[in-house]
Amino acid sequence: MQSRLTWLVLAIFAVGIMSVGIVGCGGDTEEEAPEKPTTSTTTGATTEEPAVAARPPIDFAAEKKAIQEVYSAFYAAFNDEDIKAIQETVETSSIVFGTIFAGNEPVPLAKGWKNVEIGIKGLWIGIGTKGAKWGQNDKLTDFWIGYKGSKIEAAAIGYNCYKGSFPGETHLYLIKDPKDGWKIHELDSSTENNLGIFGFHKGKPRAEEFMRVTREKDKAE
Repeated sequence: MQSRLTWLVLAIFAVGIMSVGIVGCGGDTEEEAPEKPTTSTTTGATTEEPAVAARPPIDFAAEKKAIQEVYSAFYAAFNDEDIKAIQETVETSSIVFGTIFAGNEPVPLAKGWKNVEIGIKGLWIGIGTKGAKWGQNDKLTDFWIGYKGSKIEAAAIGYNCYKGSFPGETHLYLIKDPKDGWKIHELDSSTENNLGIFGFHKGKPRAEEFMRVTREKDKAE
């Protein structure tokens, strides 16, 4: 009887130990289970690169009118011999200016406002050029307008020139500044007898940016 009781106690003791082990293993399994990744509705928004703002369409009619106004202001200021008014129409840090009126001996292109100012004043007082005007009118007829990065650039031709009441060509390159509007960066003119050498249609204009724009962009009708 005593031996049976002893075996019963041992059996109960063994069952108890097994139950504790099973419960312990179950607890460990729950603690070691990997956490489920949490989803975030803002993750996609923070990792995406910001979209580049689309450039607004160009109002060609308005831009052509504004460019014409700048050239008309230059034309009037030159013929009035008003150097300050000319300065207001150009980008002084990069202006390039020239004229071609004496056979195959063009006046070299002047670069930078100081040199341009000296060159223009020289035309006003020079022998054979004193009192000469920009003729025959101030009208621009051909335009090429488009974006250059975030700014708008343009090339234009006026069939007029310095020291001539007859048709020549004036070649313009301009950039529109967000604050100051259109400014002339290049201006070169050629009298009619020199168009075969330096003209746009038959010759090779000297203004480099003017030529680049006319090659790269469509004419704005």
